[in-house]
Parts: sequence; structure tokens; C-alpha cells
Amino acid sequence: MALGILFVLSGAGGSVVMFLQPWRSCPEIDDSSAGCPATSTDTALLGLAIAVMLAGIAFLIMSQKSARIPLESAGPWGKLG
Repeated sequence: MALGILFVLSGAGGSVVMFLQPWRSCPEIDDSSAGCPATSTDTALLGLAIAVMLAGIAFLIMSQKSARIPLESAGPWGKLG
């Protein structure tokens, strides 16, 4: 579960940083970094960050324990097996 939380947080943070690109400046296009076109490396890193976040979500889902009910609480269908 801790690994899933770590992956989700790092993937989400990396996605936001790669999307906003605060280190960029394109004065010929726009003053803000949002107006700069993304390079192929930026796009690949954004995809990697999203993949890490999705892997973290998968780890969190797999770490949840399924709730089991006793067979006698399952009614008549519990005795079929």
C-alpha cells in the first residue's frame, strides 16, 4: 500500500510539473511556459509520469483486502459449494 501511495503521489506530481513546464520560456511565441510547444522528450516524460501514477492506483487497488462473509451469512447459496 505504501508503494502504491508513493507511486500515485510521484506520478501526479510529475505529471503536473511536466504539463506546466515552469522552466521553459518562449518569448517568440508567448511569455508564459504554457504557450511553448512540447518536445518529444517532454511528452515521453509526461507519459511515464502518468504510467507511474496508474501503476500506483493499480497497487492501491490490489492492496485492498476483500471482505469475506461467513458461509452461514450467505444464506442458502452459501451451502451450495
